[in-house]
Amino acid sequence: MLTFLALAACTGTAPAFRGTQMSDFMPLDGERQAEYINEDSDNVPWKLVVEKVEPTTMSDGVELVTMEWYRDDTGEVVGSVIWSSTPGDSVLIHGFAVGSDSPTMFTTPVALTDDDDLMHTGDSVVTETDGYTFTSTFVEMTDCPVNWGLEWTGCVHMDLDDGDGDDTTGPIFAGEYWLVERYGPAWMLLTGYTEKWNLAHYDWSEDG
Repeated sequence: MLTFLALAACTGTAPAFRGTQMSDFMPLDGERQAEYINEDSDNVPWKLVVEKVEPTTMSDGVELVTMEWYRDDTGEVVGSVIWSSTPGDSVLIHGFAVGSDSPTMFTTPVALTDDDDLMHTGDSVVTETDGYTFTSTFVEMTDCPVNWGLEWTGCVHMDLDDGDGDDTTGPIFAGEYWLVERYGPAWMLLTGYTEKWNLAHYDWSEDG
């Protein structure tokens, strides 16, 4: 009888894979600053610095985090993107700015990920807002070694299409992202650039 029970237990099916928890790959906690080198270094010789702006703000119980982009050589602000990343909910883009302009806030935030915080390869999310139709697709899990010197594996490749059919125009945040758990973007291929931004340095510390 014991042998029969043991065999029966071994024939049970494993739990189904529920999906990749996407908020883990776009963390916004703590103090964060990243530096990126463009792979087209002949034409883009400067580094892009992406820094979390403090203090953050709250909207309907959701923390909104502004990530400012600026050049390392001149300090010129390239733009900023306003994100939220809440476990169990979508990773969202609430607004963006070009240069030092005031941000444009979306009537409906742009969803980078599904609203249950779980995605599988091939899943897509569509957001129609303010004349745009954004489509965000989980392309694949892949390796994404970075200029910083880390040979990262298990990176989530996301494609965020702004729907205009032109990679040289549109919101500055549209493009492709390769995301790493606990860090966020390792590579970014963004509107207006022909080559990827590759992570060269990263600083994180707890708030306060």
